[in-house]
Amino acid sequence: MNLDYDYVLQFAKKKHEGQYRADGITPYINHPILVAELIKKYKKSKNIDAIVAAALLHDTLEDTFTSYRELIDCFGEMVASMVIELTTADYMCDLVGKANYLKTRMCIMSPYAFMIKLCDRLANIMDSNNLSRSRRIKLKNETIEILAYLEEYKTLTPSQQNLIDKIKEELQFMDITHEIVGEEEH
Repeated sequence: MNLDYDYVLQFAKKKHEGQYRADGITPYINHPILVAELIKKYKKSKNIDAIVAAALLHDTLEDTFTSYRELIDCFGEMVASMVIELTTADYMCDLVGKANYLKTRMCIMSPYAFMIKLCDRLANIMDSNNLSRSRRIKLKNETIEILAYLEEYKTLTPSQQNLIDKIKEELQFMDITHEIVGEEEH
């Protein structure tokens, strides 16, 4: 098991090779790197190396040909279990809606996975300028709904509340007015 940042980063880069963010230009790996950097900024823990590793790997089960067994073998049970907790079940999103799925899922996540999920949401908000206007509006509304639910129904630690406050701050600066050049709304 190797939790060295560079080793985990190289693994994640290889797995996400050829994938891009919604803009079609930005390499996808930039997203997990940002999530890992946000974890380093907002989470203090004796297990920080495992949490950062899980942040770098948080989309590998969902978006790449990576198995749970592979994550256990390379990074250990703790990291693998966080990654599987963070893996979205698309069929559930289709069944109950993404916001409803995330609200209930986030309420039962382990504290480490929950912090990664909050950092993932913050990273998505921070990177939203290249999304279509309709996707930015959906992301903003979905985030507002999820945060309100969490604040009402989940007991939050000070670091979790701090991160939620940061997400709310970023939402205030989120531009939902401009259109992307060449974008057509349907």
